[in-house]
Amino acid sequence: MSKMPAIIATGLLLAASAAFAFDGSAPQAAREAVPATGFAVNLPLVARLVGAGPTLYISTVDVQNNTATATQVDWYLNGVNLRTSSPIGVIGSISTAGAFVAQGAGGLMRGKSNAHFEDVIDSFIQAGFLPAAIKDDGFIGSILFVFNGLTKRGSGSATVRFFNSFGGGTIGQALKGHEITAKEPQSLVGLARDTRGKPGAQLYANIFVNNMGVTPGGVGAANTVTVRIQAVANSTGANVGTPLDAVIGVGQTVGVSDVLAQLKVPAGEDTILVYVTVIQGTSAIAAVFAEVDVTTRDGSTTEMSPVAF
Repeated sequence: MSKMPAIIATGLLLAASAAFAFDGSAPQAAREAVPATGFAVNLPLVARLVGAGPTLYISTVDVQNNTATATQVDWYLNGVNLRTSSPIGVIGSISTAGAFVAQGAGGLMRGKSNAHFEDVIDSFIQAGFLPAAIKDDGFIGSILFVFNGLTKRGSGSATVRFFNSFGGGTIGQALKGHEITAKEPQSLVGLARDTRGKPGAQLYANIFVNNMGVTPGGVGAANTVTVRIQAVANSTGANVGTPLDAVIGVGQTVGVSDVLAQLKVPAGEDTILVYVTVIQGTSAIAAVFAEVDVTTRDGSTTEMSPVAF
């Protein structure tokens, strides 16, 4: 399953490949519409999660056409049903009215406008792209947006806010969409802390790794990757614990909850650097850290940094 449309990334044209509906068949829009080619922005993490107890995490997505030119904006949603583990991959466009529609339908997205989706998974359901059961089953994945004919950085943008209800309101965190370039990485690094049982805020770290569906330099075709997740002790600078390998399909996002525990980091190490490296496959990767508060289940998100050394 591919989320790789024709994209221009700082002058680099990437080849198109197929997308599939949630039932595994090719959607009508994919067979008939002309896909957008242009500037692309990736949201590496979009989810609808049931957390501890009744806690529900919902994703709100905003997509902007920042130019004065109306244009076709295509989206490529990839992920998994968390109850059944079934892969999901659907494509479409954003209409003039700011709704999810079949690819190439509904008119162009207006210039200098924003399309807002308060509960983006429910928006896909209401538009007929996902089955209603996904609301209770849960979803984790990514969305790629392609702005037809636009080539310059900042031409378009996307953000996602993850939130849950708490104390009569909501608490949440936001993540800015990643602008696709010609030099996407296959190695990333970030920081994770576990402060449970220590004075101050009680935090633990989750990590989410996304197969971006593009290749570094645009050479060859993107495919499934195997990534190795390795902890490095802040106290010594040496590898620590047990590395974890994960297989990630094109466009898919894999979550690792409670990173220090999953990597079997010794109890005395509360701060680690985490390196995520592709050890097999051609796709570039992106990843997000979330430092989660034990009480509120609120997590601050940070995109991991590329390793180019």
